[in-house]
Amino acid sequence: MRNPIPFALLLSALAGAATSMLTTRMADNAPVQRETAYERVIRTQTLRCGYVTFVPNLIKDPNTGIMSGVDYDIAEALGRKLGMKIDWAEEVGWATVVPGLKVGKYDALCSGNWINPKLGQQAYFSRPYYYQGAFVVVRADDVRFDKDVTAINKPDVRVASLDGDNPKFIAEEDFPKAQIFTLPDMAGEPMVMESVALRKADVTFMDAYNFGTYDDHNRGKLKLTQLDHPVRLYPAGYVLPAGDDRLRAMINTALDEMIYSGQMEKILQRYAKYPYSFTPIERPKLTASVAPNSVP
Repeated sequence: MRNPIPFALLLSALAGAATSMLTTRMADNAPVQRETAYERVIRTQTLRCGYVTFVPNLIKDPNTGIMSGVDYDIAEALGRKLGMKIDWAEEVGWATVVPGLKVGKYDALCSGNWINPKLGQQAYFSRPYYYQGAFVVVRADDVRFDKDVTAINKPDVRVASLDGDNPKFIAEEDFPKAQIFTLPDMAGEPMVMESVALRKADVTFMDAYNFGTYDDHNRGKLKLTQLDHPVRLYPAGYVLPAGDDRLRAMINTALDEMIYSGQMEKILQRYAKYPYSFTPIERPKLTASVAPNSVP
């Protein structure tokens, strides 16, 4: 007759088997770690860009698909700095930027997005690489807001904005009594200004370049007012996936180099067709070094 297995040894073996089964089951049910945007960019050596088309930032020829514009030039220069390809992956609207980032349709929004806290709750912004003022736009014969911008804050005033765009946020914060006339986010800035010209709204807030382009084709319909006092001075940057610190650090390093080398300002100057179009990030002014023997 064989010797029986000691009871303590049997319990130990059973416990080990149970632990092994539990560990295997937990491993099977553990969520698969998704590749971060940074890891994908490094692996493929490609930055996939979402983009919003608007003049002069990103222009896409409908016949050839050829792209141009200030943000196109900046992104392509950034890609060369990083030794990476820029893939213009998907055209989006301002209101759909974050959902696309979250599901990985693209790694960054490479259109200059005015930095604002509400969007910053859902995504990262890169460092700013230029500034733009948002000015009051009204009909040419409307003098109600020429001297007092607070007159916008009345229930009978309608502010035109694309869905999810900054004029809506400005109105909600600075002019909460005003109504908001909302257009679909893909309608484009010209339609926002046209809604003011057609009296569907009374006012909107627009950068000087977009206004200048509209005014070239619709001379005398609208005007900029309060030029000395824009309602906002916005820093513009890329929108990046929330929590992806390494991607943001990589993008910021390349933007820093472009700004401090003077390359960024040269690109902006090519597109500064109208006054107040772009305000470059000011580079630090150099001072003479202090000689060692001059220190008291």
